[in-house]
Amino acid sequence: MSSVETILYAVLPVYFLAVVFLGFGTVVPGKKAGKAWFYLLLTGFLLHTAALVLRTILSGDVPFTDLFEYCLFMGWAVALVYLVFFRRDLPRPVSAMVVLVLILLVGLALFYYSDPMSAKMPALKSNWLYVHVSLAALGETFFAIAFAASLILLIKRNTAGSEYLGRLDSIAYRAVSMGFPIFTAGAMVAGAIWAKRAWGAYWSWDPKETMSLVVWLIYAIYLHMRLVRGMKGAPAAIVVIVGFIMTLLTISGSMLLGGLHSYG
Repeated sequence: MSSVETILYAVLPVYFLAVVFLGFGTVVPGKKAGKAWFYLLLTGFLLHTAALVLRTILSGDVPFTDLFEYCLFMGWAVALVYLVFFRRDLPRPVSAMVVLVLILLVGLALFYYSDPMSAKMPALKSNWLYVHVSLAALGETFFAIAFAASLILLIKRNTAGSEYLGRLDSIAYRAVSMGFPIFTAGAMVAGAIWAKRAWGAYWSWDPKETMSLVVWLIYAIYLHMRLVRGMKGAPAAIVVIVGFIMTLLTISGSMLLGGLHSYG
């Protein structure tokens, strides 16, 4: 087992304990429980950061070139975005769901683990690739936050008050509004430029390209329906959830369907 894998296997139980303390704090509110889950999450994030930095040192390149590195970076970005932008705004159940997404991404990273010394395709050594992958993953990070809020909204739609549900709806809208332009710039614009340089065409209807387009369309429809039609509540939450499920399928799409992105 490599040193990076060892760190990630340590990250998983730390994140899991954060979920446990979040759940405990939901049932038995108190400052001690609140502090415990936060410090556990922060510890996991620091370990996660160490794994990302170590992978960069071992590979000698920015860690954006395969599915292991993508899931490793996206999980780290989810934790960072949550801590910086959303920690004080999210109810405990939503925070717990965000950490569960973190656990999923770390698990996927371990599943797709690759040797840092393996040879890289020439097309992967491009500044446009770094822009493409980093912005696409960052945009998807905000989609993960929106997913967590939307899923809790659906679960509690018949038991929680309108104010609480409205708060969850607003969080999801805020997250998608922040993530959509970043995802557009990274996945669609920078991705097309990199594809032109790597493969000679801006668009090739590669399976992963097509799935990314579907993700973009889902969130574009969500924003349109929200802004023009005033769609809120459960219908809006369902669209956000479908969008993130499609996002997860897109991440693994190259392994499932092959194509130009199958280097991962």
